[in-house]
Parts: sequence; structure tokens; C-alpha cells
Amino acid sequence: MHERILHTFLVSGDLEEFAHTHHEDFAALSSTDLAEATFRYPHVFRRAGTHHVVAEFTHRNRTWLKHFELGVGGPAADAASLAPRREHRAGGFRFALSVRPDPPVAGEETEMICRIESADGKPVTDLAMVLGSEVHMATWRADGEHFGHAHAWSAEMAAMMAAMAEHTGHAGMAMMATSGKQTYFGPEVPVRHVFPAAGRYKVFLDLAPSGRRTVADFVVEVRP
Repeated sequence: MHERILHTFLVSGDLEEFAHTHHEDFAALSSTDLAEATFRYPHVFRRAGTHHVVAEFTHRNRTWLKHFELGVGGPAADAASLAPRREHRAGGFRFALSVRPDPPVAGEETEMICRIESADGKPVTDLAMVLGSEVHMATWRADGEHFGHAHAWSAEMAAMMAAMAEHTGHAGMAMMATSGKQTYFGPEVPVRHVFPAAGRYKVFLDLAPSGRRTVADFVVEVRP
């Protein structure tokens, strides 16, 4: 799904260190890997303490999320204390996040639109695809709970969901298995997500303006 067998997301306990990684990023999958359903990849942890690890994979037309905690090199970091933030600079780009409704409401769909500009404020119009989507979103609440993963939202996706209204799981699977036709080239790209509970969430966007893989992150307050 989205060009990889297994997607792994890692974040430090303070929600500062983030990675989205896969076996195939480093080596081809062998027949033995597939037969044993065992996947390997290197990662350098830059912070001590507890890290949250989420493995996402698909089996028999169902997507699974498996959650783990991994202690690294010292005592667990305190839970994050995050101030709301809608702007971020990284990789020579400026990112701004707008949300509707504002603030988001737990249990209701939120539309998030990321606007991307160059360091000098020029709109980016050459956004490249990353693993079959213009953006991969990963989000955790400040306490490390309520992981979420979503991709760019398009009219094609909306039509597919509507056509499969009684089988939303199958619709989601079908979307993830598509070839990844590009819809958005910038400067804006939308994502839709339902935050399951109130609180402050760190939102990571993995995307490639000007073909340069970059992670932008924001903090969003979700009300009850």
C-alpha cells in the first residue's frame, strides 16, 4: 500500500523526533523476507527515553496498526507540553497550516490545508509525490495516544468514498492501492482527518516541495 509493504512511524516521547521509514528504503525485499514476514531498516535515535512506534500494514483487505513503545538509552522523556503552532520552517521552505473548523472538534472531520512557500515567500508549485501521495500526515496527541495517518484528499477520493458508503473500509483500501495520480502541485495541499479526542496534537506532514523530501510539523488544539 502506497508503494511499501510495511510503513513504520516513530516519534520520541516529547514528539520532537519523527521518522517515517520502510524496509524498501534501504534494501530490496527478498523472497525470504516476504516468506517470514520480517522487515528490517536502520534508524538513528537522537533522543533518550521512550519512543512510540507504529507499524501499519495490510493483510486480507484490512489495514492494521500495531503500537509499540521502545526505551532508548536512558529514562523516559516527559510527555510533551506543546504550544499551538500553525507555521513551520524547514528545508528552505515556509509551511502554514489552516484548519476547518477552527478549532477542530473531536469526533468530527477536520480539513487541514498546508500552504508551502519558498524561504522568500514565493508559492511552491512543483510539489512532488511521496510514496503515492502528495503528502503523508502522521499525528499523535501530546501524551502519545491517538495516532493518525492520512494522505492528500482529492475529489477522486471523495467520489470513491461516496460510491462505497456502506463499505468505507474497502473504499480506504482501494484508495491506498491506487497508482497515486497527482492532483496537487502546490502551493496548497489538503488533508482530512477525524481527531478522536480533545487535546493538543502534533501534526507531521511528510512531503516533497521542489522534489526535496521535507517534514513540516504543527501543533493543533482540538476541542471536545
